Amino acid sequence: MSSPTDPQIVMDSLRRIVQALRQSATHSEQATGFTAAQLLVLKRIHMQEGLSVNELAAATFTHQSTVSEIVSRLETRGLIRRVELYLSEAGGTALTASPVSAHEKLMQAVANLPPPTLEKLAAGLNALIEAAHLNQHPARFFFEDKSTPDE
Repeated sequence: MSSPTDPQIVMDSLRRIVQALRQSATHSEQATGFTAAQLLVLKRIHMQEGLSVNELAAATFTHQSTVSEIVSRLETRGLIRRVELYLSEAGGTALTASPVSAHEKLMQAVANLPPPTLEKLAAGLNALIEAAHLNQHPARFFFEDKSTPDE
């Protein structure tokens, strides 16, 4: 049996990541009724209440406008209070049944990579996105569509 080529390894790795994220997102939503992105934001606020939206965006490795959309949905549902971000009682309750998501695991793994590895990974993924002409698309939370219902 021949060994996989570098392009196959890259594509298989991306498939594994996407599959894990999709399964995790589905599990989170079924278990809690919240999207994986909403749970991630709730967890980050729980870990460090009083964050600004910009600080929350940095903590989730996400663009500020994307985080702002999630925060607005959570505020509408009465799960957080805006000004500085704090969990409401309902938001704390929502976290009691939330699993650790693949998104959180990936964020932790990325944060723990040695700087040279992280730089190479970032450059490689950026080159891939540019080569595929996907750099014009906004980078949203995984499986979080703008049209996702809040109910």
